Amino acid sequence: MLYLVQVRASMDRANIIDAGDGPGPVFAKIVERFRPEAFYGNPTGRETFMVVNLDTPAQIAELMYVLTWFTGGEPIFTPIMRPEIFGEAIANAKKIVAPPK
Repeated sequence: MLYLVQVRASMDRANIIDAGDGPGPVFAKIVERFRPEAFYGNPTGRETFMVVNLDTPAQIAELMYVLTWFTGGEPIFTPIMRPEIFGEAIANAKKIVAPPK
């Protein structure tokens, strides 16, 4: 399933990361391991966003630990889906109950 994953580094942890090699080496490992469809940073803060396919709870937990340990922040995982899937979901839901009028 696709997830939008957002994490903001704590100020103390971000300063330690920046004083070292920066976030690049860890980001490269995250990309290699999880192959996100998109990976962006917020230019006004120490925050990243990625769209990543995670198939199992173990993968979700693994990425959560990586991001928590690296950033000192608590990642937010939001399940997302492509718009065309909504039609199928609505049709199936209508088989159970009609939407309110």
